[in-house]
Amino acid sequence: MIARQFFKTLSYLFHPIFMPLLGMYFLFSLETRPLSYYRLDALYYFAPEAKKFLYIVIGILTLVAPLLSLIIMYYNKMISSLSLEKREDRIYPFILVSFYYLLAYFFVRYRVPPDWQHPGMLGALFGMLLVFAISFIANFYIKISIHAAGIFGLAGTLLGYSQTQLPGFAQEGPTNLYVILYVFLVAGLVCGGRLYLKAHKLSEVLLGMLVGFSVMYTSVKFGLFI
Repeated sequence: MIARQFFKTLSYLFHPIFMPLLGMYFLFSLETRPLSYYRLDALYYFAPEAKKFLYIVIGILTLVAPLLSLIIMYYNKMISSLSLEKREDRIYPFILVSFYYLLAYFFVRYRVPPDWQHPGMLGALFGMLLVFAISFIANFYIKISIHAAGIFGLAGTLLGYSQTQLPGFAQEGPTNLYVILYVFLVAGLVCGGRLYLKAHKLSEVLLGMLVGFSVMYTSVKFGLFI
């Protein structure tokens, strides 16, 4: 009983809907130094007003708007539960969330000052859009674990970004190593919890882990976006 409640709480705390904003918090808050002489090549050194603006945009489009949309869908009986346990319940939410992620990406890509357009951040936004698009397609064949995709996507984001940065002045060893290890530990617990709660099969969790980590790591490390 205690284990079940623990894993349910963990699933709520690290719900996929929180991952974009949590990832942005880590990118902005973890101290790193750029490889170049240009200070703003490290997101840590972005101006407070830039961080605040981007928090608001990403918070509204990746958290507030999707959450309100899910609630509206539920009360209009378009989905049977907010947890989206059935594959057929996921179709409309996936389309809508992908649309919000697309708006977030295009807004940051084309509507903010060039100095605020860091390749790692744009790669993260574009990667999130890809993860949801791939998950939407996969959902027609398998109930892919979005929890696994979300938390391992966060781990991939931090690992990919850390490999483009130097450690902060007070750090020793690889960039933000311990934070990344903690995130991987939490990711393992979240995915184990999904199996324990019988919310997913092992294949569904493994697919989510693979999609989330590989897409986000590649997009952020190499700054892939269009």
